[in-house]
Amino acid sequence: MERMRWGVLLALWLVMSPGCMNSPECGEFPLDMDQRRCVVNTIDDMVHEHYPFAEYKGIDLDEFSAELRSTLEVEDNSDVEFLGDVNYALRLLKDGHTRMEQRFLQQPATAPLEVREDGDGRYFISVIDDEDFAELRGRQVVAVDGEEVEQALRRVGQWTETGEGGAVALSGLELALAGEAGTAVHLTLDGGEEVELDRRSMMEPPQAQILGDVGYIRLDTFGFIDDLERLDQAVNDVMNTRGLIIDIRSNGGGFPSVSDGLFGRLIDEEVAPFRLVHKNGEVAREMEARPRGQAYQGEVVVLVNGRSYSASNFFAHRMTYHERGVLIGERTGGGAASPKKGVQLLPGIWFQVSSHLVLPPNGEHKESGIDPAIEVGPEDYEGGENTAPPGALRVDGDPVINRALRYLEELE
Repeated sequence: MERMRWGVLLALWLVMSPGCMNSPECGEFPLDMDQRRCVVNTIDDMVHEHYPFAEYKGIDLDEFSAELRSTLEVEDNSDVEFLGDVNYALRLLKDGHTRMEQRFLQQPATAPLEVREDGDGRYFISVIDDEDFAELRGRQVVAVDGEEVEQALRRVGQWTETGEGGAVALSGLELALAGEAGTAVHLTLDGGEEVELDRRSMMEPPQAQILGDVGYIRLDTFGFIDDLERLDQAVNDVMNTRGLIIDIRSNGGGFPSVSDGLFGRLIDEEVAPFRLVHKNGEVAREMEARPRGQAYQGEVVVLVNGRSYSASNFFAHRMTYHERGVLIGERTGGGAASPKKGVQLLPGIWFQVSSHLVLPPNGEHKESGIDPAIEVGPEDYEGGENTAPPGALRVDGDPVINRALRYLEELE
């Protein structure tokens, strides 16, 4: 069954086309009706021309067009409300790469917790990385900064707020929890209890350590364009270990050149390239992966979960397709397309659409995610989540890391 990985995700897969850097396509604020039509028509035309997953996901693009155009029929709504309705219509495409963006966060940060939706629209705290608030695990969040959860979700819709420091992953309520590093977020819990938590940066650099004779590298993002230097240092730090655990749980992606740079440190000969292919069959380019420097020779385990998206999904695909590593954890979040087509609609407002499939040599994409060889699900984790919050290097008591260590021991 296809997994619905269509929330808002800050995963910069490729730099958008130069056209998105030109003057706004639809003019300046405030918007008149002609400008609003421009926004709707531009999005609609781009989706119909480029979006590659309509048939695969069972999406009726005519229904999407009708929903999108209905935003023009609402009278007396503000520009912000209009753009919010447009964002909300994009949910029908079930694709985190096809979205509107507003770039303003200098240093993206979020509260030190993980939330999980129960299937009925209720959100519960599953992990909290703050001992002072450990008792909040399992509590329902009913409002964020005074805004009811349902309203917050509609407001963020497919609206992405991108930082200058790199790329991170946010979806649904997590986007409402986000803000600048060093600021606080106010939560209202079931029963009316109010809690204030400090937001922490989501742009932590790669972290490496030695667990006995096994190396461990945690990567919260592939979004730093200069990560090759940092990745090389992390790999060098664990080079003399017999096995390596690479933790990309909740890594929302970034640049494929960075993830392939890491892959290049794990191979000693060139492998068959993946390809970027438009829905019309045209090959945009080959994504080659070549050895880089001294190759790590030991066994490799990659830890994944449902928020391992975009470039992280691509890295997991590389590792399994070329039989260089084993996945442990949960099914990845998918995201097997490149948003190569983008446009600046309005001042500070961009739109991008998935336009090219990321295909391995056998031609089978992994848009809906990749199943791990060894599954360790939320039920195996105390608190209901098998990931540490951004920036946390959690090893003790982590069942996914412990399962990876056992797997490597069994190979001896």
